[in-house]
Amino acid sequence: MVIRISRNSGYAGRLITSTILMCAVAFSCKPVSQITIEILEPAEVTIPSYIQAVSFANRSYIPWLAKDPSDTARRSVKDLFVIDTLISNKLFLGLIEALSASPLFDLNNPPIYQLRRSDSVRFPDLLTVDQAGVICDTSQTDCLISLEGYELIDTVFYNYLFYSDDNYEVTYLLAGTVQWRIYDGIYGTVVDDFMINDSISWIMTCDILKECMDELPEAADAYREYSYQLGFKFGQRLTPEWYTARRFFYRTGNREMIKAAKMVDEGNWNEAVNLWKSISESEKDIIAARASFNIALHYEMEDRLIPAIDWATKSYDRYKEDYTKQYLEILEQRKLNKLKLQQQLPLEEIH
Repeated sequence: MVIRISRNSGYAGRLITSTILMCAVAFSCKPVSQITIEILEPAEVTIPSYIQAVSFANRSYIPWLAKDPSDTARRSVKDLFVIDTLISNKLFLGLIEALSASPLFDLNNPPIYQLRRSDSVRFPDLLTVDQAGVICDTSQTDCLISLEGYELIDTVFYNYLFYSDDNYEVTYLLAGTVQWRIYDGIYGTVVDDFMINDSISWIMTCDILKECMDELPEAADAYREYSYQLGFKFGQRLTPEWYTARRFFYRTGNREMIKAAKMVDEGNWNEAVNLWKSISESEKDIIAARASFNIALHYEMEDRLIPAIDWATKSYDRYKEDYTKQYLEILEQRKLNKLKLQQQLPLEEIH
């Protein structure tokens, strides 16, 4: 069984950037070594620092009480009740588990208020300032994270495979939209209004169509998986995230560069940096540029981005390589991200 999940995440952009950087080095046939560093990326949404305690609300419509109580599959009221319950539970479970890794929120037994609607409006208007304020005052919290509504559709379709040992390819597709809002209970503003559009599909291939159909997940299990992922995805939007980035340093150029590389292999980065600083004054531009590039990497590893940018600039000025320019762009973006992180996290959390 193959599961495909559609994603629009920041990780893809980081992977592309790192790949471009590494490919540029590879195709230039440069004698380099690859290393990895851990980088903290800011959350997409900056939560005001005074917000800590959080309450939750479910404002989604009740499908079996809506004006059109049947869905596209003509499910019964009982089935709609079961599906709605598991969707709501898994959306909040994914969200709370994602937020639990963040130092920003106090999530000790957070209350979830059921503010269900009997209309057929999938995505409602904003809560008023007074409505949000009453909930936060009642729960003694600073903000309200609300599931405003959702709309999900599941579909099964198949293709006949003319040029394959397997005769059929059957796909179970689950797609939909979920809307979340964050209400500031202190100042009455909307911190975030986010609508997620996403899909997940299970694909089976086999000789007999019925066998493929039998291998597909039960609808309840599919909705559980989908809902948890969308809740978790929204939680990640609010949480700074660590990721591993690939970098490289130059090993050769002259004898001193080889000596410095051996120091790095032994873990003596500071000694290597002192030697690279001496080499950076070389009359040979390409060797000086390589040494300066390595120094920039060392400062980035220490999260000292200003000197890292200075040395990377010096490297590019001495010898204009495309990947050095790309590295400069990465460092400039990291500098902006660090400023954003300083607004999102306590200082002791930023390394």
